[in-house]
Amino acid sequence: MSRRILVAALSLVLLILSGCGGGGKGATPGGGGGGGGGDQEGGGEGAASRFSLITDEQRAAITFDSDIVYREVDGESVELDVCRVEEADGPQPAVLLVHGGAFNGGDKADPEWNEMCYWIANAGYVAVNINYRLAPKHEFPAALEDIQAAVEWARDEADNYGIDPDRIGTIGGSAGGTISELLGTSGEGSTTEGNRVASVVSLSGAADLTERALELGSPARTQIRNVLEFLGCSELTNCPAAEAASPITHVDASDPPFFLAHADGDRVPVQQTEVLAEALREVGAEPEVLIRPGQAHASRLLIDVEVQEALLAYLARTLG
Repeated sequence: MSRRILVAALSLVLLILSGCGGGGKGATPGGGGGGGGGDQEGGGEGAASRFSLITDEQRAAITFDSDIVYREVDGESVELDVCRVEEADGPQPAVLLVHGGAFNGGDKADPEWNEMCYWIANAGYVAVNINYRLAPKHEFPAALEDIQAAVEWARDEADNYGIDPDRIGTIGGSAGGTISELLGTSGEGSTTEGNRVASVVSLSGAADLTERALELGSPARTQIRNVLEFLGCSELTNCPAAEAASPITHVDASDPPFFLAHADGDRVPVQQTEVLAEALREVGAEPEVLIRPGQAHASRLLIDVEVQEALLAYLARTLG
């Protein structure tokens, strides 16, 4: 049995034993749909104790390097964490983790993303859990520029962290899902050079931040406001940045494979995932789309064992 299949099986057993279920902020109504972003991902008080993907023994075998400065912009340092297994046999694929938080909040240290860092490392990857500059202080394209710089950092530091520079992917949730989608669709050509990636996972991401998004599901004022802050606009009907910040407008045949997971009752309308999947199919791609019942949002989708297993299997196929 391969290591990654074994990891998936162990994750299944652990979640069954822990009795993880829905609930928390990510599984309740509110926060609204519409243009993207979502509210904070956290599952409310006590969510960290319920969100467990690996055992303490597995965690102890993973090296955690924290608060590494990967970029400095106008005197501001932007940091990341690296989770990896030191005894890895040769260079490993790297996976960038991009937290959510409505474009204006969230952090790599949030319990669920910290847990994902260890989980992805335990599955045989070098997990790079990043922070990025937030709105409204930093409008688009600051967040995209940061994640692109993180990809370049991973390639530059490949020898130091045991990374295979040709096998770099990303997982993002909510606003981080939108940014990961944008990373995957931006640019053209080889996915093994510069700031291009070879694999994209989006959990509850929004692909369209333009006025068109008002027709996708039922937009809510809170989310529209978050998107407008991110774009630096007062309204969607006259927002020059909206097209550039929308992943769906950049789709082309050279884009990497996509894994798109969403709940059909998510506050970020599931139509956001559906329109991106269709745009990718129109250029000849075959995105993997997993729509689950309920209201689980972003990282909370991983409470669902089927999502866990599908995500790990997808990474194994696309990054090896």
